[in-house]
Amino acid sequence: MVVGAVGPWHLTFLQKARMAIELAVEEVNAAGGIRGRQLVVTFANDSGDAERAAGIAGQFVADRRIVASLGPINSGALLAASRVYDGRLPTVSPISVSPDLSGISEWVFRLMTNDSVFAIAVGERATRLGRRAAIVFDNNSFGRGGAEAFRRHYRGAIVSYDPVESGSPDMEPFVSFYKQRRVDLVYVAGVATTGVSFLRERQRQRFAGAVLGSDTWASVIPDSAFGEGAYIAARFSIRDPRSEVQRFAAAFRDRFGVEADGIAAFAYDAAHLLARAMISRGPRRRAIRDFLASLDSTNTWPGVTGPIGFTREGDPTNRSFALMQVRGGSLVLLEGGGGQSIR
Repeated sequence: MVVGAVGPWHLTFLQKARMAIELAVEEVNAAGGIRGRQLVVTFANDSGDAERAAGIAGQFVADRRIVASLGPINSGALLAASRVYDGRLPTVSPISVSPDLSGISEWVFRLMTNDSVFAIAVGERATRLGRRAAIVFDNNSFGRGGAEAFRRHYRGAIVSYDPVESGSPDMEPFVSFYKQRRVDLVYVAGVATTGVSFLRERQRQRFAGAVLGSDTWASVIPDSAFGEGAYIAARFSIRDPRSEVQRFAAAFRDRFGVEADGIAAFAYDAAHLLARAMISRGPRRRAIRDFLASLDSTNTWPGVTGPIGFTREGDPTNRSFALMQVRGGSLVLLEGGGGQSIR
C-alpha cells in the first residue's frame, strides 16, 4: 500500500516531520501493516512551489498504486494541488494553514487550525507581551496570511507592517526603526530562517522588545545562538504532559536520537490517520476519503496532537494553542498544549 508525501523536504524545519512519518510507517508495519500488507511512503519534493506541487499531484493521481497523499505541506502548494486531487485522491496535509483552503475540495483535509482561527488566540496572548507592535512577514502566501490575521486580532497599536523576502539576511533597517519607534513587540510571520535573521540582528542591536514567531520556528530557534527569550505561538507543544504525547516523544527520541517537535507530531498523526483509514475501510481512494469525512467533533480519532475530526470544509475541529519561550536553549511551555482548545 503506497501513500505519497509531498513537501519541501530539503528544508531544515521539515527534517523531523519526515522522520516522524517514517516512524509512523515503521509502527504500522510492525503491527501488521494494512490488512497484512506493508505500508510504503513515497516522498516527493515540491520545493514549496505551486506549479511543481500540481505536477506531482497529477503523477500521484495517475499512479494507481498510490491510494492517498500526505501533503502538500505548504498552503500555496496545496491550493494548486487540491484542484488536481479533487474527486480523485484523498489528501491530508499536516501543517497547511491558509484560510483559502477551507472548503476547497471534499477530498482535502488538514490537521492544523487555519490562520484566521489561530490568530484570534495569538492576538489575545500577544497583547500581554507588548502594546506597540511591528509585524515582519515573508512576502508569500504563508507570511501574508499570518501577518494579516495577526493584524486583525492584535489589540494594541500596529506601528509598522513590513514584507521581506523569506529568509532575508538583512534586518538591520527594520530593527533600527523599531528601536527608534519604541516598539515593544515584533511578530515575525515567517519561516525559521527569517526568524533567525531577525533574532541575530536583534541581538546585535540589543533590541529589548519581545519577539514572537510561530510553529515553524520550534525545530530551529531553540538551537540557534540568538533565540534566547523568543516566544513561539504554536498549535501544539511536544512539552504537553499528556501520556500519549510523551510516548511519541520517547519513541521518536529512541529511534532518531533527537527530540521531536510539534510539526513532527502533526506529520506523525497524518501518517497514522491515513493508515487507520485504510485498515478501517480498505485501501481504496474513495473509502479512505469517506473515512476521513466521517470524522467530526463528536466522532474523532485519538491523535498525539489531540482528538482529530473535520468540519465539512476539511478544517480540523478540537484544535489547541500553546505559547512557549526559549530559555537556556530549550522550549518552555508557558500556556496550553494539546489539551487546551482554541476558543
